[in-house]
Amino acid sequence: MDSQPTGLMSSSRPEEATGLPHFLFQIGGIAVGVFLLSQAGEWFLKSSGGLLSPIWPAAGFALAVALLYGLERAIPAVYLGSLASNFLSGEPTVFLYAEPVGYLIALLVGWVLVTRAAKIDLEFLSLEDFGKFVVLGCVPGPLLGAFYEAVLLSFSGHLSVSQMITGFTGFIQTNAFGTLVFCPFFLFVLRRQDFRPQTRWGRYELLGYMLGLAALIFFLVHVSDIGLNLRLAVIGATLVLSLAVALQFGLRITVLFQALSIFLVPTFAAMVPGRIGDVRVLTSGADLQPLVHLFAFLASLGCLLAAAFHDDLATLRLKFSLAMSSANLCVWDWSSTGWSCYTPAWREKFGVGFAKMIPDEAVLSMVHPDDADAFRDNFRKLISSELSHWSQICRMCTADGNWVTVQIDARPLRRTADDAITSVAGVMRDTTNETESVRNRITAIETEAQLRTLRSQINPHFLFNALNSIRALIGRQDVKAKSMVTSLGSLLREVLAGRDTKLFSIEKELEIVRDYFQIEAIRFGERIRYRIECPPELLPQRIPGLLILTLVENSVKHGISKLEKGGAIDVLIGLTPEETSIVVFVVNDGPLKPQTSGADGYGGQGLENVRERISLSTDGRGSFEIHEIPGPRVEAIALLPFDMRYLPVGVRVPPDGLPGKTCEL
Repeated sequence: MDSQPTGLMSSSRPEEATGLPHFLFQIGGIAVGVFLLSQAGEWFLKSSGGLLSPIWPAAGFALAVALLYGLERAIPAVYLGSLASNFLSGEPTVFLYAEPVGYLIALLVGWVLVTRAAKIDLEFLSLEDFGKFVVLGCVPGPLLGAFYEAVLLSFSGHLSVSQMITGFTGFIQTNAFGTLVFCPFFLFVLRRQDFRPQTRWGRYELLGYMLGLAALIFFLVHVSDIGLNLRLAVIGATLVLSLAVALQFGLRITVLFQALSIFLVPTFAAMVPGRIGDVRVLTSGADLQPLVHLFAFLASLGCLLAAAFHDDLATLRLKFSLAMSSANLCVWDWSSTGWSCYTPAWREKFGVGFAKMIPDEAVLSMVHPDDADAFRDNFRKLISSELSHWSQICRMCTADGNWVTVQIDARPLRRTADDAITSVAGVMRDTTNETESVRNRITAIETEAQLRTLRSQINPHFLFNALNSIRALIGRQDVKAKSMVTSLGSLLREVLAGRDTKLFSIEKELEIVRDYFQIEAIRFGERIRYRIECPPELLPQRIPGLLILTLVENSVKHGISKLEKGGAIDVLIGLTPEETSIVVFVVNDGPLKPQTSGADGYGGQGLENVRERISLSTDGRGSFEIHEIPGPRVEAIALLPFDMRYLPVGVRVPPDGLPGKTCEL
């Protein structure tokens, strides 16, 4: 049969022996373990007499070895070990060979459900994993095994209905309880896991709990003729100790603690001659034994669930602690008393120490002056319910005087009855490296665009044509020749001087475009006509450098130069109707011929760079498109954010916009 499926357990399984002798040796070792634990269960049954609950620890051991070593070893070993235990106990022949099959049924059902029905991490690091193990591994198998045992008992005859029910419930509780406690215990033991607490003080504390448990059970078993109330109080104290261990140390140590408590009962009972089988919770408590067993199972299950919850919570705390200690993420909140920072790395980064509350003024002083107004305004809108979510990128000053770029995200946390916000929860993420990466990408694209433009202007073919035109004009049209030399020099000077500038004003950009048009007008003569229109109010606006020149050059190269009679190029700049964006139109005569392999047309790498530069330099708020319109004409449209800060002093956009300066898209 298949052994443990891949991916079921997070930790590695024990090293398997190879070869038939080793295989048989493992089966023999497991069988001996089942035999000894079965005898321990019998010993516990006789000694406790209902003190806590009879238990068959071999049930948990069997499922553990099946999960770790596979059914091919567990099945024969469990049968042989149970058979030997029954033989030693003097069972009748019919039960001697047939009863171990019930234990195999319980084992098979538990193994199939745990390994096939659900994906369970048998490290039990989460409450969900342990809960699945209890539901699938501890209960269904004993139920079916008990049904088999009941059928087997029915063939023996001479048994009353109450005896049949007692046998049915007894098999369920002994196997379910044994699986609940001892399967996790042996899973940890066989993997050589450490049961010791991590700290020295924790080890002393655990030793104290164990000594307290031993004292309680010794008193319970060893002292005769104690009252019922005192006996129940001692049993309750053992459960309180188990719960304390669960909440303090987690699942691994709790199963060790419960296994110890189970074996202490027969151990101390054996110290008193004739005491085995005489210990009772109630003087005549035989009728209440099923309830006692159920109570013991539920009490143990409750402690183990609490321990699994402790481990789950500890894991979440560790992950949260790691997130808070990260230098890239800061967890914070705000209330009327000030700001609280829960990330130690960020407290150190901004030099706020371990102050519980940071005043509003101190936080605002860290924000870059250019971002402070937006920071203050967004925060005000958030706490006044104008915004449901505050998201902003801003720069903040660290303790060593460096500026870092952070992404702020926050939402209201608590409100009063009249909907006033009293606290805010948020995070800040250090995006300096991401921002720098975007800037580097923009720089690379801009550099490539500038180099392409520069190469296109000063490549030998361009210079040859320009210089030939100048030479042809000298002596005949000296004024034009001088004008062409002036325009060529101005164009080259502006391109070279502005190669390190990321943004140009529209005014500077249009000066470069006019120089370019003057050169091309002398070259093409009447074949080229151009028009440039831009409202004076928009001239100070900043746009990506050489953007318009790139579009104009593309129009000349792929449009006008391909037309026998030439054509016109219009450069129009305006505002969208809502005055939120600048629109740059570059329109030229001629059809649109998309770039294809081996073809000379629109849509090449240059225009792709234009599109990417606009997207990156405007944080995705800009756009670019090119298409054909009736004429035929080709229209390139760049949409760029409009910045009110660049309006001339005293100029404001009226409610109805800049008169005559808006553009319909």
